[in-house]
Amino acid sequence: MISKNLLSKDYIAKLSLYSDTLYIRSAQEFVLYYAKLFSFSESDLKKLELATEEAVLSTIENSFDEGEFGSFDIMVSYKPGAFVITIEDQGIPSDAERLEKQENAALGLLLMRNLADEFNMINLGRSGKKTELIKYLPETSIADLLTIEDKQKNVEAEQAVSTDAPVMRLVQLRDVSMLSRLAYRVYGYTYSSVFYYPEKIRELIENGLLTSAVSVNKEGEIVGNLSLFFEHKGAKVADSGAAMVDPRYRGHSIFKESKKFLTRYAHTNNMYGIFSEAVTIHSFTQQGNISLGAKETGIMLAYAGENLTFKKINDGKKSEQRQAVVLFYLKTSQEPFRTVYLNEKFYPVLKKIYDNLALDRKIILVPDHEKPDVLDTLSVINTAVKPDLNIAVIAVNQIGMDAVGLISRQLRELCLKKIETIYVEIPLGIPYAAVLSRELNKAGFMLSGIVPELRDGDILKMQYLNNVFVDPSKIVIASKLASELLTEIMKDYH
Repeated sequence: MISKNLLSKDYIAKLSLYSDTLYIRSAQEFVLYYAKLFSFSESDLKKLELATEEAVLSTIENSFDEGEFGSFDIMVSYKPGAFVITIEDQGIPSDAERLEKQENAALGLLLMRNLADEFNMINLGRSGKKTELIKYLPETSIADLLTIEDKQKNVEAEQAVSTDAPVMRLVQLRDVSMLSRLAYRVYGYTYSSVFYYPEKIRELIENGLLTSAVSVNKEGEIVGNLSLFFEHKGAKVADSGAAMVDPRYRGHSIFKESKKFLTRYAHTNNMYGIFSEAVTIHSFTQQGNISLGAKETGIMLAYAGENLTFKKINDGKKSEQRQAVVLFYLKTSQEPFRTVYLNEKFYPVLKKIYDNLALDRKIILVPDHEKPDVLDTLSVINTAVKPDLNIAVIAVNQIGMDAVGLISRQLRELCLKKIETIYVEIPLGIPYAAVLSRELNKAGFMLSGIVPELRDGDILKMQYLNNVFVDPSKIVIASKLASELLTEIMKDYH
C-alpha cells in the first residue's frame, strides 16, 4: 500500500532509459510493478502494459533522429481517482506527416487512445515534451451496487410526482453514494461522468476540486445536484455542471435555486465567476441561466455524444447528431482589469459578447495587416484527449514563435486518431493572440467563444470538426445574441 504522503508527490517513481527498443520491457515491468499496488484487474494491467509499450516505442521512433542515442524519463504518479504514466523527453517534435505514412505509428496512436481513459500530449517548449497515459482507478460503479429492487424503484419513481419541498445545502462526504444513485436515476447509463463512481466523487471533494449544492427531500434522499468543478484548488472561477434533478421533482425550480445557492457560495469565497455549458437539445437550461443573470460567451459545436439522454425531457431519445452546448459566464465578484486582443474577423461578434458581459476590460482590435511581435521562445501547450467524449482540448499556456506550426501538427495527429472535435484555448492577454487565432482560422478552426478568467485571464476558444456533420436547425438556441454567434460560427462550417 502506498502512503498518502507519497501519493501527494509529483511522482511515485521515476526511471531514466536510453532511446533503444531494448528497454521497452524494462519500462513495462516498471509500470506494472506500481500499477499492481492500485488493485487493477488483470485486464486493466494488460492494457497498461500494451499502452506503455506503444508510448515508449512512439517516443523512441518519433522523438529522436535516426542514429541519435538519446534518453527519456518514464514516471508513474497519482492524481485523484487515476494512475498516471508520464513519458518525458527532449527530442524533436512529432512529425505528423511521417506518422501518417507509417502504418505502425498510426496504429500505435490509436491503441494508446483506446487503452487509456485519458491521453495527454504536452509540449514544454525548450524543455521538450511529454506524453501522459491516464487510467482511472478501479472503482465500483453505482450500477453494480444497485439491486433489482433499487432499479424497480427507479422505474416506479419516473411515474411519480413529489410535492414536498427539498432542503438545499453543500455536499458532504457522506453524500457520495446518493449522488451516484441520482446520476443513474436521471441519466441511466448515458452520462459520461465520474458521478457513477462514489469514491471518485469523494476524492474530488477531499482535494478541493469539486463542491455541490445538493437538494435533500424529507426522506433524506438527494434529489437534486449542481456542482462546481475547479481546475485546481483555490481557482478563482469554476465550471458549473452535473446538473441533475430526480424526475419526481421536475418543476420544483431545483436547478434555478441551486444556481442561486452556488452564486452566493462563489461570492462569499471571493470567486470572480462561474462558467457553465447549457445543452441545446432543449432551451430550459439556457433560459434558467439567462434568468439568473448569466451571459452567453460561446457555443461549442459537437461537444457531447449522440447517446446522452434526459428522462422526462426528451423521453430518453438519442440526439440525431453530436450535441452542441452554449457557454455562459456568471460574474460573482469584481474581476481584475485586463486588456484583450482580438483579430479583425472575430472582433464584431466578440465585442458584443464583451459588452454584454460588462467586465473590466480594454478590448484591442488587431487589424489583419498588422503582425505584432511574439516572444522569441517556444510555445508551451497541453493537449488532453477525452476518449469518453471523443474530443480533445489543446490548451496554449505560452504563445511562442512556433505556435501556429505546433498546433497545426497537433491537429493533424488528433485527426489521424479520429478525434471528432478538437478545441484550442488561446490566452488573449498578448497582441500575438490575434495573429494566432487568425492563422488557426485559416487552418480550419472555427470560432467558439471566450471563457473569462479561466487561467489568470480570458481565453479564446476555437473548434475544429473532424468530418462531423452539424445541422444548425437541430440546435435549440434561447437568445438573440447566441443565435447571432451561431450564425457567425456556421459561416466557417464546410
